[in-house]
Amino acid sequence: MSHLMSAERFDDSLWDVVVVGASLAGCATAIHFSKMGHRVAVVEKRVTAVEHYKQLCTHFIQPHAAPLLAPLGLEHLLDPARSVMTRGLFVTPGGTIDASYGDDPSARALNLERRVLDPAIREAARRQGVRFFDRTSVEALERDGTDWLLGVRTVHGSRRVRARLVVAADGRRSRLAGLLGNTTEQRPNDRAAIFGYFTGIAALEGNRSIFIRNGKDMACVYPLVGGRTALVLFAEKSRIANWDGPDDRLAGLLAYFAGLQESPPLSGAVLDSPLLGYADYPNQIRQPVAGSVPFVGDAALSLDAMSGVGCGFALSSADLLARSFVGRSLDTGDVREGLDDYGLRFEAAFRPHVDGICADSLVQKDESTQQRVFEAICGSPGLSREYLSLTGRLSMPADFQRALMRTLMTRARSGAIA
Repeated sequence: MSHLMSAERFDDSLWDVVVVGASLAGCATAIHFSKMGHRVAVVEKRVTAVEHYKQLCTHFIQPHAAPLLAPLGLEHLLDPARSVMTRGLFVTPGGTIDASYGDDPSARALNLERRVLDPAIREAARRQGVRFFDRTSVEALERDGTDWLLGVRTVHGSRRVRARLVVAADGRRSRLAGLLGNTTEQRPNDRAAIFGYFTGIAALEGNRSIFIRNGKDMACVYPLVGGRTALVLFAEKSRIANWDGPDDRLAGLLAYFAGLQESPPLSGAVLDSPLLGYADYPNQIRQPVAGSVPFVGDAALSLDAMSGVGCGFALSSADLLARSFVGRSLDTGDVREGLDDYGLRFEAAFRPHVDGICADSLVQKDESTQQRVFEAICGSPGLSREYLSLTGRLSMPADFQRALMRTLMTRARSGAIA
């Protein structure tokens, strides 16, 4: 079906919504607007064949985002044959934090691979009536009265497409951001990443995912369906840069995990995929609205992957945009109100997390201070719950900071009395 769509011509009638980008945020946005009764098209410069999926992603769906799958028609992905419901086990310099997130399964995290999620969300969009146009790139964008005119290049040549609303979901290297002057704020990320998929590694009881803070690094172990496991290392750039070539990188990755006391046994580990990763991945921040075009997913925020917010923020931004347009038409006045509402929702939901994520991606921290903080967290059940809520993006950083300061002050007073 995808290949037929890629050769299909746009018709000349007005589209209600054109979403640029067919990844997670774009497809979720398309589904939401189609459910509102709008005529929606998704344009994508690649071919969205069944086997196509984003590979540079560790596929961890945080607790705040897992409930957003059902409204998209993706409830079936919660089946154990397609994903692994998981809890986090955080190993820190101050002790261990075992996540519970409460007894509600919807408050737990989900290990859902993009090779499963991406084709499923595109199929859900097609079932909803969304039209996909592959191998179609946007080269120009301009206003024509109350509508947008998109200059696109397809397999049939260049043409112009008219839409009442355009949504930028075209990722980290957003072409629309350049066309609309939505400048990119870059903040440094001192870590590189390397990861791979393995067989022969036994999952922890309860299919817990392990997050091990080791100095300035983070080592992650994700249990997946079919007995597979993802090993992911976020480390100082110099460490990974010294691993030269595929064999050396594989040996370095396995030796690193084997040297961690909390890592599962790796004697039977067999690589089941190419090793993936990046050497440099700065944090990128853009405005949620530019030129009356809303930005969702990585086109708006693309942050250090160690924070695990990529899939969650993609689903959440699409959800927030849709909520901003519930009960509104696509007439000029309603669109403006909807975009203003989305901007406010976006800032309130995401901006509080951005500074903390960017700060954590700088590895030049005082390790003794980090140890004191984690000792306080691990020594207080209440603060441990606050930390787990923060890492699941179920609460705001300010809530955790207030709880942390109260705990540190109490510990200081106790120490003084002692």
